[in-house]
Amino acid sequence: MMRVCVILLWVVGISVPSIVLAEREAIRYTLEFGDAKNHYMDVRAEIPLEEPGEVQLFMPVWTPGSYLVREYSRNIISLEASDGEGRELEAKKLNKNRWSIAAGDSKRIEVRYRLYCREINVRSNWVEAEFAVINGAPTYLSVVDDFQRPYEVKLVLPDGWQRSCSPLPPAGARNLYRSPDFDTLVDSPVVAGSPQVDGFEVDGVEHYLVTLGGGTVWENARAARNVQRVIEVQRDFWGSLPYSKPYYVFNFLTGSRGGLEHRQSMVMTADRWYSKNRGGIRSWLSLVSHEFFHVWNGKRLRPVELGPFEYEHENYTPSLWIVEGITSYYQHVLLARAGYNTHDQYLGALSGSIAGTQRTPGRLVQSLSDSSYDAWIKAYRRDENSVNTLFSYYSGGAVAGFLIDAEIQRRSDGRVSLDDVLRLAYERFSGEHGYTESEFIELASEVAGDDLGEWFNELVREPGAFDYQPALDWFGLEFEEPKTSVNSGYFPVEGEPEDRPKGWLGASTKESEGALSVTSVPSDTPASEAGLCVDDEIIAINGNRVDARQLKRICALLGAGAEVELLVARRGLLKTLKARLGEEPTETWRLRLRKDLTEKQKARVEKWLGPSR
Repeated sequence: MMRVCVILLWVVGISVPSIVLAEREAIRYTLEFGDAKNHYMDVRAEIPLEEPGEVQLFMPVWTPGSYLVREYSRNIISLEASDGEGRELEAKKLNKNRWSIAAGDSKRIEVRYRLYCREINVRSNWVEAEFAVINGAPTYLSVVDDFQRPYEVKLVLPDGWQRSCSPLPPAGARNLYRSPDFDTLVDSPVVAGSPQVDGFEVDGVEHYLVTLGGGTVWENARAARNVQRVIEVQRDFWGSLPYSKPYYVFNFLTGSRGGLEHRQSMVMTADRWYSKNRGGIRSWLSLVSHEFFHVWNGKRLRPVELGPFEYEHENYTPSLWIVEGITSYYQHVLLARAGYNTHDQYLGALSGSIAGTQRTPGRLVQSLSDSSYDAWIKAYRRDENSVNTLFSYYSGGAVAGFLIDAEIQRRSDGRVSLDDVLRLAYERFSGEHGYTESEFIELASEVAGDDLGEWFNELVREPGAFDYQPALDWFGLEFEEPKTSVNSGYFPVEGEPEDRPKGWLGASTKESEGALSVTSVPSDTPASEAGLCVDDEIIAINGNRVDARQLKRICALLGAGAEVELLVARRGLLKTLKARLGEEPTETWRLRLRKDLTEKQKARVEKWLGPSR
């Protein structure tokens, strides 16, 4: 009931009085790492009870910002409960992530549980002998439907661990933190160990780059100076920082690449060797730029469906193309404005997104809105057919962001841009309000001074090909001409085969232990038309045994239009398939500035990406 009442107050814009929270006693967690070398964390939760009887506890099943049910409770190895006098209480599991504690007339209970923590990513827990990375959702058991109460987190650090860091406010003692509510608790990672920490200030607010795994390679102080510049440019874009408490960039150098946004922090995984050249630092900063843009777009300016969170079920929204796609667009635009990317480097990044979009048949099947809504069942669960059915709201949304920006500028004759839409959206919908997809589209029309409703419907609500030409004409851009795959011309001896474009089958393959297996069959390719299937083993072409290199070379030499016979093994049975080779698409989708760029177009580009460098 408390959660329902708070949501009602939250919806109508009435803040919950701080006195209500102050009167309630905190749930207190103690995190210990006595067996960190084996990736275990022991948690003790002291829970004060306001009413006697049965208490139901739960663990979240997903992490906000990562849209997949992860089943974190699977990592609970053991769970025990006792009352305030130390007497054992019955703890009964109700379902995958809920427990019932028979508390009787006890005024407080203590729940002790062990967690296995070895998921090296940005959303889970990762504990080793030297450090711990702790995320909220996979760590804290709490009382069902009782989120508006304070929480305390105490860490007991092993010998040799120097410190802990968290955006949670300190609670008066070393390694002790306090959260005003469950949402803040889940949204606040904790890192413990001996990380590299370098700080700086922006507008008087402290910021920290906290790095694990840098070894002797990573130069943290230099990286922090670059982070500061990115933050300052984004501050200028939005007008001001939306927070006054310290902000943390948690940087885990695992060799992988990923990021997750929080209100007062970000969590990243990257490669320590990025620091050794400018290209590597630019790549790393593009991830910083993306996650920091979420401080506004995603965490404070959000779809109505993403807050307050329902932690035990999916939270569906059609608007992730706004949250993630437009953020993916601006992560590179703002790096260009900050001077890290030249115009040509930025166009290279945008070209990569366009090429990925154009080479994804799924864009003709799934709209960006549907891609957002189905993130829970498709985006994080890709299979061999995803290329044919799935359209990424990240890369596809980034391309849509470019087209939206250009269209708003074009319709307003350059008076306004997508920048203005986001700033007005933040003013109108941030905080307690949220927006629907329709409201965001209506706001874009309002800013542009023209009805964009039908144009948006075709762009994000219906599957289909994107029309790039209006945007290219506005900025003075063009795609490079594709290179021809054949050098035809005069041949002195008659009767020789005619020149043809190189032949192409279109299937992706892998070679393992001498077997050449099909891994993907995109639609509208010769392989798809022939009926080739994923996991087919290709043995021969036209009676000739082939490996991966030979298959590609022979197809190229036979030429587009050639008919071939493929001998394949499918589940142990031999099968012959007939295919007509096609011509591999040669478009690079590489953008460049036109040679006849007008002065108006040049001014538009510089307003868009900053001065030419």
